[in-house]
Amino acid sequence: MKKFIVCACLLASSVSFAQRPAATRYVASYGNKAASISLGMTSSALNIGGRMEFSNEQGAFGGYVFLQTEKKDAAVPQVLTFGGHSLIKLVDASNVNAYIAPGIGISMIKMEGQDDVTAVGPSFRYGAQMKLGNVGGAIGIERLEVWNWFDSKSAASAAFTSAVYTFNF
Repeated sequence: MKKFIVCACLLASSVSFAQRPAATRYVASYGNKAASISLGMTSSALNIGGRMEFSNEQGAFGGYVFLQTEKKDAAVPQVLTFGGHSLIKLVDASNVNAYIAPGIGISMIKMEGQDDVTAVGPSFRYGAQMKLGNVGGAIGIERLEVWNWFDSKSAASAAFTSAVYTFNF
């Protein structure tokens, strides 16, 4: 776990060295803000979320909110998490992009038969999307992982995989 955090910090700090010159960069977008909507399922519990980045450049800052509904039959807890992140584009080609987004967040976890738990810890999002030509958006798949560092009464981590649609404005 410590190695993962160190790697994420090194990747986040290396953004300024990894940028390409502006003359050779081709980004198909309509503005400098991007918003995403994600939808998925975990053991038939609905996952829905949204995030927003305030720049299309490498290392854009943004925020996210994510909700997993409770499914008592499958012992899936209800999770509401929100926080901030730094989006780092690994690949930004004309038709596809791949990214990682290390961040930190607050999660409210409702376990069956227990009190609600509020947990604080890092988050990590990674995904890939295919750009949609004339629409100015992209569709793909991403995975959000949240960790609990300070509360021993709930799970140490949770991971959610979702389909995502991103649009620029």
